[in-house]
Amino acid sequence: MDLHQKHKKNGFTLLESLLVLSIVSIMSLVLITNIVPIHQKKVIESFLTQFEKDLMYAQQFALVNEESVYLLINANQQQYDVKSTSRSTPFFKRNYSSDIVIEGSALSNRIIYNSNGSIQKSGTIYIYYKKSTYKATFYLGKGRFKIEKL
Repeated sequence: MDLHQKHKKNGFTLLESLLVLSIVSIMSLVLITNIVPIHQKKVIESFLTQFEKDLMYAQQFALVNEESVYLLINANQQQYDVKSTSRSTPFFKRNYSSDIVIEGSALSNRIIYNSNGSIQKSGTIYIYYKKSTYKATFYLGKGRFKIEKL
């Protein structure tokens, strides 16, 4: 028997290994470049969803307990909290991303729900995130509000 016939090929060539490595690298690069915009979109979406839920909670608490409740925005510390007139400590504090900027035009930094669940003062709040602008409009009457992208 010939010595060369006993040896079998067990493995990949250098060219095959480099080809697979380059394909995996390109796929990883495409994935990573697509993750950043998705993450940025989810940051503002989760903030707006939580903000909306917190406003609804404040309104419902004011209505059920028949006392005024207010949401106070502290833009310098990137947080807002919900307080009641009968309690000295807030119900909760929410921190948000430093990339989010909240500007109150007519409402300044405070949203107050009366004991009947209606809002005390109508107005708008502008929310800025990166290159996106959102407008939260609060209506007199039943305390309704809407958040829309501008």
